[in-house]
Amino acid sequence: MITGSRLDRRRRSTVVAACCAAVLSASGMFAAQWVQSPAEAAARTRAPRPSVITAPVVRQVMRNTVVFRGTFSDGRTISVTPTSVATSQRGSQPAALLVTGVFAQAGRRVQAARPLVEYDERPVFALPGTLPMYRDLTVGDKGKDVAQLQKALRSLGRPTGGDPSGTFGSGTAAAVRRMYAAMGYAAPVAGSADTATGKAQPGTTAQDGSSAVHRSTGSQPTVMLPFSEAVFVPSLPARVVSVPVHVGDTVKGPVITLARGDMTLTGFLDPSERRLVGAGMKVEILSEATGARAMGTVDSVGAVVTPGSGDDKPASDGSADTAAGGSAYVPVRIRSAGRWDEKFAGQDVRITITAAATSGAVTAVPEAAVSAGADARTTVTVVTAAGTHRVVAVTTGVSADGLVQVTPVHGHALQAGDRVVVGK
Repeated sequence: MITGSRLDRRRRSTVVAACCAAVLSASGMFAAQWVQSPAEAAARTRAPRPSVITAPVVRQVMRNTVVFRGTFSDGRTISVTPTSVATSQRGSQPAALLVTGVFAQAGRRVQAARPLVEYDERPVFALPGTLPMYRDLTVGDKGKDVAQLQKALRSLGRPTGGDPSGTFGSGTAAAVRRMYAAMGYAAPVAGSADTATGKAQPGTTAQDGSSAVHRSTGSQPTVMLPFSEAVFVPSLPARVVSVPVHVGDTVKGPVITLARGDMTLTGFLDPSERRLVGAGMKVEILSEATGARAMGTVDSVGAVVTPGSGDDKPASDGSADTAAGGSAYVPVRIRSAGRWDEKFAGQDVRITITAAATSGAVTAVPEAAVSAGADARTTVTVVTAAGTHRVVAVTTGVSADGLVQVTPVHGHALQAGDRVVVGK
């Protein structure tokens, strides 16, 4: 019994000693991971070996890309503000000027002799012509405005009979009556049945506020074209700039505004890039707001404008040239091959012009690859397939979009695909 007990104690002691040795060994191994020799510490903190950044040599046509902002404007506009209601043979005169119909929307294009807005059940419509309407026209009137009216009537298929050009006669009156009938309205007249007694009847109020009085012959009122109903526009269809009224509104100002021409695009070019842009260059236009894109052509490049110096006058189309931030700029007029998309109306857009700077493909490298030594030599460094460096003397040419044209000299060779050092 005594011998067995001693044997058990020895066994337990051996197991305990083995376990302790294992724990100590593991602890030592774990602690060794955190212990570094001075050499190891220096190796870990040493800066990495410098690497070389390279870029390929290319052969291509060098192109200058110029990007600047531009703004679409409505150009010259014309507004219609009815001031009175023309007499017709449909009843008594209204007591107030009220909008009774709106048939046009801003941004839309409208045709000739189509009701755009209606006030007191009288139409406002457009006719083709460059001379603004400045008076009521009726039988017996003569002038350039009458000749313009006759031409507009004939363009609508309404012949003016034997009336001489520029004379409002019975043939012109009949054509005006037919035009109104096609629009669904009674033709306005310059007088009423009272003309049989010799009383003159008023037409509409002129632009200066004076009353326009017209003549009548015989006992029948004569047909007229009122100043407040017709608006002449140089080209049709015309674009509607705004319709600031709704049905039921009292007429207190313009009821519709039309553009006298197409939209205009003016770009604001940095003066330092003036030499890169010329008339005839192709242009890409992008409206970031709507995503609309278009192509155009540089129509003209103006002189430098410095806002606030007195040379930032309104453009000839009536729009004011202003540059963001009040910086000096060069106005660049952009024209479209046709009509600008209505999505561009009033938009601030990005204009991109890409112009070839070389007549053909040339050898080019990134600007960072070119070095100038103390001996005034210009070189690039080529990294060979074996990793060695070869210095190539070059002359530089045109630079564009971060690239520069290079030509090897003194028998050196440089080919597209070679890798040149651009940094370390």
